[in-house]
Amino acid sequence: MKFTSLGFLIFFLVVYTLHWSIRGKTARLIFLFLASVGFYAAWSIPFAIHFLVVVAVSHFLNRIVLKNPDSKAFYAVLFLNLSNLFFFKYFYFLWDLLLTLSGSAFFERETIRNVLDSSFGVDSITLPLAISFYSFQMIAYSIDIKRRTATEDPNFLQFALFIFFFPQLVAGPIVRHSEFFFQLETWSAKREQLFEGFYLVFLGLLKKVVIADNLGAIIDPVFHSPSSYDGVSNIFAMFGYMGRVFCDFSGYTDIARGLGKLLGIDLPENFKAPYLSRSIGELWTRWHITLGAWIKDYIYIPLGGSKVSEFRGNLNLLITFTLAGFWHGASFAFILWGFGQAMFLCIERKVLLSFPALFTKENPSYLKKFLGFVYMFIVFTLFTSLFNGKDVPSAFAMLGQSFSLGDGLRMGKLESVVYAVILTFLLNYLQLFENFPRKHWSLLKSVSFLIGFSFLVLVLLGYLAPGGAEFIYFQF
Repeated sequence: MKFTSLGFLIFFLVVYTLHWSIRGKTARLIFLFLASVGFYAAWSIPFAIHFLVVVAVSHFLNRIVLKNPDSKAFYAVLFLNLSNLFFFKYFYFLWDLLLTLSGSAFFERETIRNVLDSSFGVDSITLPLAISFYSFQMIAYSIDIKRRTATEDPNFLQFALFIFFFPQLVAGPIVRHSEFFFQLETWSAKREQLFEGFYLVFLGLLKKVVIADNLGAIIDPVFHSPSSYDGVSNIFAMFGYMGRVFCDFSGYTDIARGLGKLLGIDLPENFKAPYLSRSIGELWTRWHITLGAWIKDYIYIPLGGSKVSEFRGNLNLLITFTLAGFWHGASFAFILWGFGQAMFLCIERKVLLSFPALFTKENPSYLKKFLGFVYMFIVFTLFTSLFNGKDVPSAFAMLGQSFSLGDGLRMGKLESVVYAVILTFLLNYLQLFENFPRKHWSLLKSVSFLIGFSFLVLVLLGYLAPGGAEFIYFQF
């Protein structure tokens, strides 16, 4: 079910009403777990069963490791989740790579289709919904148990809800044990959660449906065939995608956090004005925050982090961000995207070490802030060609058209892209402040604000909603 569909609205209204009508935390826990499984099963019943089995086995193995951190059950649960992720997400990538390297007809995809059809009655391996997010969440919890930083002893229902919780299941944020389990002990409806929840849901709808979906309809044809469009169109398409991916993913996060608050669960923020950053390094502390924290804690620091030689520190960055790119998708375009981000992080680190005086001032000048912003904006924009392009040749074609100002078709509605990007920066600026309505607002002021804001969003949805496009990060 899409968060922006009428079916999901009906589903959530029923879940919300019954959830707060049920007495007792255990009964509420059971109900919300079943509702979350039902949400996933609406996409695929077989994969819901598969997901349940993975969660159940992981929970069983985690309980063993919790009692004995040195148990080999830790390696079993890691193997389970990593092999599950690899098989469904990266099998075809490896198979195609083997075909390229060997040239053997055995590695043609037809071989796989014949095996799948004869053995299982299907012709391809389907990517399960949310597998990247739920796998990372379970892996993090297992590692924390091994490190003895996760001391909770959740029962199966608590652990299963931690993984299955439907508002954040499909595309994050990636929740840690320390951010979730304690809330089940003091589970109650709070006025500020109600106000903030409604605000975040409507803000997310504004970002996703009004801005991101309209941008998608304008820029997608250019990304599909960059050589057919002129250089100006390619440049505007990349600018537009910066706006689209922020409003789409940040909008999903707002909706997820808002739904969580309405159900009494606070989920972590995933964005903190990333487009107001002054470097790529700063950007990655503000963009997809929970993924950034995950790769830092479970890949970068175990590799040695920055507390090693300069060469080794740069190598750690290259490995970490290349893997982060590969997490986003099983293609060389995503691998190059991650590697490119790491290269600029290494350059920034070198500049910082060589010219520390440029960065030591507590209050940098407006010129430094502006130049840093322009640098970040240009670099991140150029890499959208790899992130959203069909493949590597298509990405390079887009960059070639942009830099050469090549001839071709002119993309329509250029002014709409400009307006959307301006709105994107205003929405980034809004993230510098606490969520509205603020907790210290009066009841009358909060309700008045919510009614006015909700009415505005509904009017915009009525006039500007182009259709129900999927969230970008649903494919990851």
